[in-house]
Amino acid sequence: MRAPSGWRARTTASSTATWSRSASTSDAARPWRRPWPGPLRVTATGAVVRAPVLWIDGRPRPEVPVRVAATRAARRRGLLGPAPVTGGLVLAPCRQVHTIGMRVPIDAVFVARDGRVLRVAHLAPGRVSRPVWRSRWVLEGPIGGAAAWGIRVGTRLEVREHAGHDAWAPDDRRGARAGDPMSGEGVLVLVATPIGNLGDLSPRAVEALRTADVVAAEDTRRTRALLTHAGIPAGARLVSVHEHNERARAAELVERIRRGARVALVTDAGTPGISDPGERLVRVCVDAGVRVEAVPGPSAVLAALVVSGLPTARFVMEGFLPRSGRERTERLAAVAGEPRTTVLFEAPHRVAETLADLVRVCGGDRPVAVARELTKRFESVWRGTLLDAVAHVAAEAPRGEHALVVGGAPPPAEPDDATVRAAVERHLAAGASARDAAAEVAASLGVPKRRAYEIATELRRA
Repeated sequence: MRAPSGWRARTTASSTATWSRSASTSDAARPWRRPWPGPLRVTATGAVVRAPVLWIDGRPRPEVPVRVAATRAARRRGLLGPAPVTGGLVLAPCRQVHTIGMRVPIDAVFVARDGRVLRVAHLAPGRVSRPVWRSRWVLEGPIGGAAAWGIRVGTRLEVREHAGHDAWAPDDRRGARAGDPMSGEGVLVLVATPIGNLGDLSPRAVEALRTADVVAAEDTRRTRALLTHAGIPAGARLVSVHEHNERARAAELVERIRRGARVALVTDAGTPGISDPGERLVRVCVDAGVRVEAVPGPSAVLAALVVSGLPTARFVMEGFLPRSGRERTERLAAVAGEPRTTVLFEAPHRVAETLADLVRVCGGDRPVAVARELTKRFESVWRGTLLDAVAHVAAEAPRGEHALVVGGAPPPAEPDDATVRAAVERHLAAGASARDAAAEVAASLGVPKRRAYEIATELRRA
C-alpha cells in the first residue's frame, strides 16, 4: 500500500498498517489543515476497528466491506479523509451525520433499534443531515452504495462480528454523551430566547433549536417567527407547552425523550421556568430520570438587576405578584421586610397600582428602579424612590412589561438606652437576677447581652 505524500508507515501490535505524518512548521501552525489518512485503515486513538459482516434482510453480505467506529471521535469524523470511500462505516449510537470537510458525497442509512431502515440520505460535501430521532445507528457509504447493496427504507439491517456469531449491539452507548445530537440519547434542553432584541439569540441556542426533534413552545406562532429569523425550518416539530397544558404535555414529552428524542423547550422570551412555563416539565423529567440540560442566555431578571444601580450580591426574584386578595397582601409584606434586593415583574396597566401598594408597605423612601422595554428600541430605566416612582408613572402612559427592582429593607434601628433600661427594670422588678434580665432583654430587643447586663448591674447598685 502506498503512503500518502508526507506520511510514513508503521506497524501496530495487531500488524495493521497505519500512517503517521512527519511534523512540519506549516502543519504545526495550522493543525486543522492536516489531512486524515482515511478512517478505514486507522487504528490509533479515534480509529475504526473490527471487521464485522453486514446482514441485509436476514442474509449475510460479506462482499460489502463494513467497519465500526470505535470511539466518539471516530463517529464525529465519519468518512472524512482523502482516501476514496469504498465500503461502509457504522456509527453507533448516532442519529445525525455530516460531510463537512469532505470532497465527495456519501450515502447515510439511518437504522432503528430493531434494525429497520428509517431513512436513506444522500449528502453532498459540506452538509449536515437533519437528525432522525428514532435512529440508533447509521451506516455511511459511497454515494449510490445503498442502492447497489439493495438497501432502502424498510430494509432490515444487522451487523455481526462474523457469520454465525451473535449480532453486534448497535445500541451500545459507551462513549456517547447524553444529549449530543450525534448520539441516540434523549434529552430535554431548556433554551433561553431573546427578551426583545433578536440579536441576543446565541449560536448555541440556534444549534439547539436546529438539531431538536421537538420544539416545545409557549406560543408556537412566536417561536415559528423566531425560527424563521434564525433560518431554521420549523416543519412539524413545534408543539405547544403553556401554563394550561404543561401538566398534560409533560408525560407525552417524557415518553418521546425516553425513545431518543431531543426536545428543546422555549418560552416567548427569556429562560424557561423563570416566570414562564417549564418548571413542571423539568420536575417530571427529573423524577423520570431523564437528562435535562440548559442553554443559558437572555434573562429579564438579571438585565433589570444589573442596570438598576442597587446591590446585586444578594437578590430575590419575586416575579409577578398576585392580582388581589390575601396572597397579594402577604407577598407585599414579605417584600417590605426582605433585606435583599427584590425583582418584580408587572404589566403596564397594573404598574401604578403595584407601586402605590409598595409605598404603603415599604414607605416612600425605599429606593427603586423602574425598567421597561429592556433590550428593545425604547428601553428606559428610571431610578429614584418609591414615592417619586408613583408620580413618574402617573406622568406618562406605561407601555410594555415593567421590571421593578426594589432596594432591600434597612436593618432595624437599635433601641436607645431608655428603652433598654425600662425593659431591664421590668424584669428586675419581677424578681429576675441581673444575668437573667440581661438575657431576656437581649433576646427580645435584639441588643448585645453585655449592654443589657451593664444596665442591669447599674440598676442593682442604685
